[in-house]
Amino acid sequence: MTTTNCPYNPFDAETLEDPFPAYRQARGGCPVHHFTEQEPGFYTAFRYDDVAAIVSDPDEWTAKYGLSPRFQRGVGFNNDGPEHRKFRKATVDSLAPRNLKIVEPEIHQLVDELLDDMAGATSGDFHEMFAAPLPIGVIARLMGITGDLGHFKKLSDALMEEGMNNADSDGAGFRRVLAELNSYWAEQLAPRRALLSGVDDPNTGHLGAELPDDIMSRLLLFRNDDGEALSEFEINNTLMNMLLAGNETTTSLLTNLVWRLLEDRSRWEAVRDDRSLLPSAIEESLRFDAPVLGMFRTSVEETELGGMRIPAKTKIMATYGSANRDPEKFSDPDEFRLDRPRGEVLQHMAFGRGPHACPGAPLTRLEVTIAMNGLLDRFPGLRLDGVSERITPFNFWGRRYLPLAW
Repeated sequence: MTTTNCPYNPFDAETLEDPFPAYRQARGGCPVHHFTEQEPGFYTAFRYDDVAAIVSDPDEWTAKYGLSPRFQRGVGFNNDGPEHRKFRKATVDSLAPRNLKIVEPEIHQLVDELLDDMAGATSGDFHEMFAAPLPIGVIARLMGITGDLGHFKKLSDALMEEGMNNADSDGAGFRRVLAELNSYWAEQLAPRRALLSGVDDPNTGHLGAELPDDIMSRLLLFRNDDGEALSEFEINNTLMNMLLAGNETTTSLLTNLVWRLLEDRSRWEAVRDDRSLLPSAIEESLRFDAPVLGMFRTSVEETELGGMRIPAKTKIMATYGSANRDPEKFSDPDEFRLDRPRGEVLQHMAFGRGPHACPGAPLTRLEVTIAMNGLLDRFPGLRLDGVSERITPFNFWGRRYLPLAW
């Protein structure tokens, strides 16, 4: 049954509007909570040490049943051990710092274009005008996506809504989006498959020659130690996860950071006048407003956590957003501080931890650094211009609407 001394409901309207007071109450009253008001029910861990233990121990807490409340087939990144490492190996080179240097000029160009568009107006929705199109343009470039990026973004939004939100009764919405995505991947991959059809020995030596050097090409060329290629299902699943990881989280970091800096204009002015504060502002935003409030794992065997007995094969949400405000780990955890010691703020878990730590963290930091420098230069008088609204999925945190004036 639901823990009685902590009536926590992640889907309650008040909690959705601002989950952090509920997290604070739960850390003190029920550090591990059992929610049973939907099927399947799940547990939630709120304290820093418990969250860190869950995400760092795949032998006890597996990712192979999916990272959302819904039980899903483990494949690609949503797996553990050698299978998980296989997919990281297939994609991580594209996100390595040396390769990000190649795409850095394109990020600058895209930022400048978006800022030019903003300069043609005096106010607008920051999410729509800047925070959403920037990451979708960058991840599309890295993946090798061509064509209408508006359609690409709509698929990403639908995936967030149906795949990462609370489980519905039969998962029909998620299956519909997945089918549409799989058709989209097939269309995008078809030209590369045609180019490879006459190649006797597909390998990464073809990158930049027969095939463009991007994530889709690397997935098609990848071979494991036994010389086996990835299946179509594995490729599609990996692309789906790359879409989520490289898009929505960066958008939310941008909206959260600008929102908090403008909420108290002394913060914005401090960073505007002293750019050495920008790295601290980015990390403090990641701590204070984690774009991913939490990800799910599944217990391998019956176990105990925070005084609760958890049955085998049961979902639990490792709540990064709560861990990042645990007073046992962070001083003044509910204050946004630009002067927070770097050694302390970097303990945040906004990008996860352990074997499933987000491989796209360097890309996100690079994009946001370039974007913020551009905004601070071009619009030093930027200000809030109304009430913002949060994004829909309960375990993600960002502004889907952030009205600004300049």
